[in-house]
Amino acid sequence: MGADVVSEGEIRKVLLAGFSPSDIVFAGVGKKESEIEFAVKKNIYCFNVENEEEIDIIEKYGKKYKREVYVNLRLNLDIDVETHHYIKTSKMENKFGIDFDIAEEILKRKFYFVKIKGIHFHLGSQIKEVSPYIKAIEKVKEFCYKTRFNPEILDIGGGFGIPYRYEDKVQPIEKFGEKIKESLKYMDLKTIILEPGRFIVGNSGVLITRVLYVKCKQLKNFIIVDAGMNDLIRPSFYGSYHLIYPLKIKKGDKKKFDVVGPICETGDYFGKEREFSENIKPGDYLAIMSAGAYGFSMSSNYNLRLRPAEVIVKDKKFFLIRKRETYKGLFDLENV
Repeated sequence: MGADVVSEGEIRKVLLAGFSPSDIVFAGVGKKESEIEFAVKKNIYCFNVENEEEIDIIEKYGKKYKREVYVNLRLNLDIDVETHHYIKTSKMENKFGIDFDIAEEILKRKFYFVKIKGIHFHLGSQIKEVSPYIKAIEKVKEFCYKTRFNPEILDIGGGFGIPYRYEDKVQPIEKFGEKIKESLKYMDLKTIILEPGRFIVGNSGVLITRVLYVKCKQLKNFIIVDAGMNDLIRPSFYGSYHLIYPLKIKKGDKKKFDVVGPICETGDYFGKEREFSENIKPGDYLAIMSAGAYGFSMSSNYNLRLRPAEVIVKDKKFFLIRKRETYKGLFDLENV
């Protein structure tokens, strides 16, 4: 297992976590020159390049540190996928990737330290079936045939979906593997890279929140909790669905509630029209499911709220892996 990173901060964190530089791939549409130098200096495995100018910067630092630097060209394949428009990443109107004609010109150029080893594409996130990947691989094959480029590496990106609700139909990951392997059988590849981050961690994380108030109005009932959109922004940002369970099941008739946070935004919610016992009360706890991917990593201190602690649970043991924030820590960087 390696690490796909998009910033110097992520490189530093995965190195601290024990990953080898030789297992790090640096992606991202907006790499700063200082970040590129840091990655070359650390001798990471390769860059996924999204801009022609980026290669010149990599060449510059390859020369400075006297080393070969592996590069994959990220192609914009102009493929639409069935997901939220914010997380589609391979349409022509998106900021990501290199157009075919520019990629073709890059392959004609001579570099001394940059070694173009492969092709990268990323179609989007929360993709539930394999056909877009097969279509993408066929487009890559056509490009390679036309340009006579024989890639050693193919990075097919990520985006493998997970079920966020019971009725979500997500193709098993084994089927993805079988069909992708079949589509690649005539390519003479040495390395295939994929980024199944959400698949690994999405459904292994939950956000635990406490009920502050139960508010019944003429048109709506609300459960107001102590977590907010600053802790888990996906429902507000993408309209995403997360299952919500009470930690203790209560008797009583069911009523429908919107589960909302304390932030001063109408969009601060976790679920709408969810059924709970009419006996739910302040002090009860709820578990907001599927918070492992794009949960804490997208959290913020909006409204000057403290972010929660992070805890790993294994069997019947638990470990604090990130302390709860304090107000002193929150203000330490300010100098007024």
